[in-house]
Formats: sequence, structure tokens, C-alpha cells
Amino acid sequence: MLRTNHTRQITAVITIIVLCLISYSYYTLCLKKPYKDLDIKWKKLPAQPEEALCLNFIKASLSGKTGIFTNFLYDDKINETATGHQILSESEGLIMLYAVLGGNKDLFDEHFNIVRGMVLDNGVIAWRMGAKGEMLTKSSASIDDLRIIRALIYADDRWGDRKYNCFANKLVRRAKKYELAKDRLVDFYDGESKIKANTITISYIDLYTMKILAQKDDAWENAFKKGLNIINNAFVSENVPFFRKSYNYKTKSYSSENKINMIDYLNTLLHLSEVDLCPQAAVKWLKSQMKIGNALFNEYYISSAMPASSLESPASYAIACRIAVNIEDEELYKLMKEKLLMFQVTDASSPIYGAFGDAKTLEVYSFDNLQALLALQGVGGAK
Repeated sequence: MLRTNHTRQITAVITIIVLCLISYSYYTLCLKKPYKDLDIKWKKLPAQPEEALCLNFIKASLSGKTGIFTNFLYDDKINETATGHQILSESEGLIMLYAVLGGNKDLFDEHFNIVRGMVLDNGVIAWRMGAKGEMLTKSSASIDDLRIIRALIYADDRWGDRKYNCFANKLVRRAKKYELAKDRLVDFYDGESKIKANTITISYIDLYTMKILAQKDDAWENAFKKGLNIINNAFVSENVPFFRKSYNYKTKSYSSENKINMIDYLNTLLHLSEVDLCPQAAVKWLKSQMKIGNALFNEYYISSAMPASSLESPASYAIACRIAVNIEDEELYKLMKEKLLMFQVTDASSPIYGAFGDAKTLEVYSFDNLQALLALQGVGGAK
């Protein structure tokens, strides 16, 4: 009898401890509001005509139940880079960001639910999924995880729905554990090999999101400072205002490519513009390219700042629009928006009507169209 009572007492104590731990965990993740200083005045942003056409195309022809397709054209191959109707965490984060900035809660929730199905066992997000929702990788991409975290923090601030705060906090904990190394952001975590990358792509360093996270955790403050230092030291020169592509923590050296990728370059400028640090030399260079040749080409030689490609991407002009909004440069925005709209398919008989793509080949990419949505929405992301 005494042994039975003693067992019951032990069981009761264990139960109380477990309940306390669960309650504390729930409070920490879901009830405690972590981010106070967003200073965003939320407003409803009705879609502009070109924006509405693009959004309609994405919903009707570039999406399925499992998310937004990487490409309009179907391709069942599994390559090193995403193809066909594969789903990217990049795309889901961009549409979530667009939805919360415009005040479209239904659209946000649709893709929030998709992202919850992309979480790996370790808690970070798989960077791509198959068209049927199957896992194609056990690796994350830190830039995409941070974008999704930002969108969730915005959603909690805008709508006050605790499910966003709860999920964001879970992702933040995992990002800190798996995508920071010595308080430095890394490119990815590979869940299969259990290895963190020892590199950081310069355009991955999302300064604004890390600045938000720094409100509650000094590790992110350190990551912000170290990230900014890495970006600053990657800058080539005032005359050639480009950045090196990546930094290797192990060798303590930057990459030595002879060309820059325009999307990488603009994403770096976007991140700098969100914290009021966009180099004026870079803005001047962007304007000069549009005024002289009315084009931003996909690649440029670092040595001369001359084009290394004759190809262009709608996303380049879209990201440049977002930069212009952040730095409040109307001239830059007008230059970039006019060129961006030249890529939109306006033939109502086309199967890609409303999309930013190639009407002849029917090549349409999610990244181009999602960036266009953000550009036409007139919101730079952080402001």
C-alpha cells in the first residue's frame, strides 16, 4: 500500500513537471510577443491592373495544391537546380511576403499552410519539394528561411494571430541552431549529412530580418554586425560598385569570380536598402545603365563593369523597383518599372496571359513573377 502511494506521488510530480514544461514552452513560443519595434503602418493595398493580371496567372496557371510551381512548363527531371513543377521555399516565402504586405490574409494562410508541410525533421525548411509534395532534399536555404520568418513576424504584427508568432519562434530557434555558426549566417544546413555550410553567399545576408530578431537575442545582433562587415568587405570599388559572390569562413577568403550575377547583386543592394545602407555609387551605376542602354544584363565583368551577357531577366527590374521604393528614389523606380512592364504578356489569347515571361517559348519562372508582384505592389519589403 505504501509503495503504491509512493508510486502515485512520483507519477503526480512527474506529470506536474511535464505540464509546467509544456506550459513554459507554449508561453515562450506562442504567447510571448517577441518583436515590438517594426514601426510599420499597415494599410490595405488594392492590386494595380498589371499586378492583378500577374497574380491571376500565378493562381490559375503557376500553382497547385502543393504550392507555386518553379516553371510554367512541366518537367519531371530532378536536377541540381529546380525545374518544372517543383515547389521552392523561396517562392512560398515571396508570396507570403506579398500577401501580408498587401493585407491578403486568405492568400497568406494558403501558403502558410503549405510551408508548414515543408518543415524537415530538424525544424528548418526544405528548400524544394516535388510537384506532389514529396521531399526532394533534406537541405535548407538560410535566405528563404529568414524570408519566411520575416513574413510570419509581419503577419503576427498585422493580424495578431498567435499561430504565426508560434511558428515563427520555432523557425527562429532552429535557424539559430542550424544556420548560424559562431553567430555567423551560413548558406544552408544539410540534414542528411548533419553538416552546416562553411560559406555564406553575400546576397543571402538578410540584414533587416536579423535586425528584427536581434531585439530578443544577441546572437542575431552579432550575426547582423558580422554579416554587414562581410558585405562591406565584399564591395569591389566606387568605380566598379559590385560585390564578391561569397565568403568562405574556413579559408577566410572571398570568391574570385570574374563576373557578377545581376540577381545576386540586386538582392545584396535590396538587403542594404532595407537598413538604409544602399551605396550611392551602386544607385548611380544602375541609373546609368538604364539611361545609356535601357538594360540590366544578367552578367557583368567585374574588371570593367561591362556586360558579359546579352540576356535580361524581369526579376532584375522588379528587384530594382523594390530598392527604389526603399530609398525613395522616384526616378529609379520609374526607369525600372517601365522596363519591367515590357516583359508582361498582354495578349489575352496567350496561355501565359498576365505573366512576366516569353510569349514565344512559354518560359515563365516563379521568381520573376513573384518579384514583379512585390515591385508593382509598390512596397520594398521592409518599409
